[in-house]
Amino acid sequence: MASVIDWIAEKKELEIYVFYEEVPIKDKIKLIEIDYEKEQIAWTIDKKLEFALSHSKELYFEYERTIYVLHVIMYNKEEMITTYPSVAVEPKLKRKYIRVKVDQQHPIYVEFDGISALAWDISEKGVGLILDNIGDIEIGKSYDLKIKIEGKEFLVKGEVVYIKEVGRKSVKVGIKFVKASPVLEDKIFKYILAKQKDILKKISLFRD
Repeated sequence: MASVIDWIAEKKELEIYVFYEEVPIKDKIKLIEIDYEKEQIAWTIDKKLEFALSHSKELYFEYERTIYVLHVIMYNKEEMITTYPSVAVEPKLKRKYIRVKVDQQHPIYVEFDGISALAWDISEKGVGLILDNIGDIEIGKSYDLKIKIEGKEFLVKGEVVYIKEVGRKSVKVGIKFVKASPVLEDKIFKYILAKQKDILKKISLFRD
């Protein structure tokens, strides 16, 4: 860890990414002070980052081909305090496909194995669901999915790639599409593109 801290102390500036509803937003932060005793770091903050932090308290950066994350402890209009960097468990910056959180005003519904649920997030290659009851769903098993997006229904086979707890009673189920049709992929791509444009429009209001 010392090498990363020494690098930050020498560089005095970081190019970071914060994920606003799963869309990566790039910004730069400048070092104010490193508290070696508390293992905390103080940074500058701008209006764009302040807005993004209302949705996520994790900042990502890359050092020597490894993705690190800074957890924001507190922030105000002038500065923010983060933890020391740690290696990101889920290196979001290495994702091959852009994933966005599904907008409740433009919902996407998924049905399979007797379950009907609102999608939590989606990419061209898969979908994530938050469920209270997963029934007999198993990791590695394939299911026939019905996906309803913007009034149109699509059938696609999907494989459950992970099941993880996200709360006391809820789990997130990640499903990878198996041979999704070009029509479905195009529909999802356009959905993601529209969501990105909406988020970037909001962020642009806070440019210095």
